[in-house]
Amino acid sequence: MLIEPLHRLLCSALIGSLAACASAPVARQDPVPDVPLERPTAAPGSPVPASAYVWSDPLAAASRKLRSDLPSAVSVAQSTDGRLWVSVPAQAAFDPARSALRPAATPWLDRIAAVLRELPRSEVQIFGEPDPQSRDDRASHALALDRAASARDWMVGRGLPARRIAVAGRHLVAATSRDARRLDIVIGERAATAR
Repeated sequence: MLIEPLHRLLCSALIGSLAACASAPVARQDPVPDVPLERPTAAPGSPVPASAYVWSDPLAAASRKLRSDLPSAVSVAQSTDGRLWVSVPAQAAFDPARSALRPAATPWLDRIAAVLRELPRSEVQIFGEPDPQSRDDRASHALALDRAASARDWMVGRGLPARRIAVAGRHLVAATSRDARRLDIVIGERAATAR
């Protein structure tokens, strides 16, 4: 019983120190419901948006594939900054107060990993949710980070390079203000000028 909390603490410390070396992940943007997922947000000939990301044909194809392959409980949308946003219900992915993936969620992550292997230029950010029953923000943030790391580790085990995936955990205060807790996977391709 002592092993899991100790493992969680060690993983959080390691991930925290690795995260300090990388740039901080950008917070998730709400999807734009009026923008079709099948085409870029900018019309041909219009000025390039200020976003560092572009909605490319491969991202649009990935969006269509994920929409057809994943159950309706999983949301697939385009974010306002031109990234693909896949949102899995946290209660379907994790047991309460646990960071290990539930068996029911692993086929979903397998499909997402398969699509990501076809997007070699993409950057991936995974945002974990804390347990809403927790009253300790530090412990719940560590759990949220562990949940994101569990999803990342699962996809790395399916052939994705770990260097392409950043993880972050939401704090309890931010998560409890949301109606539904999710595991969010945000996929973006950098604009050529942003490189």
